[in-house]
Amino acid sequence: MKKTVILLFLFLPSLFFAERYGLGIIIGSPTGFSGKYLLFDKSAIEVNAGWSFWHTVGMHATADYQYLFPGVIKDEEGRSLDYVVPYLGIGGRLKIYDTDDNETDFKIGLRLGGGVEYLVSRFGFFLELYPVVDIIPGTEFDFEGGLGARLYF
Repeated sequence: MKKTVILLFLFLPSLFFAERYGLGIIIGSPTGFSGKYLLFDKSAIEVNAGWSFWHTVGMHATADYQYLFPGVIKDEEGRSLDYVVPYLGIGGRLKIYDTDDNETDFKIGLRLGGGVEYLVSRFGFFLELYPVVDIIPGTEFDFEGGLGARLYF
């Protein structure tokens, strides 16, 4: 009986939360860690944190709500390629960096963009591009994106 309870405790959560969390890396802007949580079949939250080496060097974090389009891409015979998932996202970014005067500065911006994720077993490989409008401390336009991989569990 005790072994049965322990086994249920260990394996039951995986039935409810199977492959909804993804952790991995992203290379681009930012370069660092990437995490994704699948809320439902067609929506997710993605968070990236690391360093930016584009324009200014410093800490860079992003968070986006994504709407997923599974099954939209089809092969020549009209079958859905469920393992190729395009998405659109909206969110924000925070950059903290040192200026040329050795002072710390920051930017806060809004992101609206998208990408595509290729799913193989428990792995996801993605490419994304997001135009950004910084709103604090002033209005400035920028692009950021990256290439990455995650392990889903």
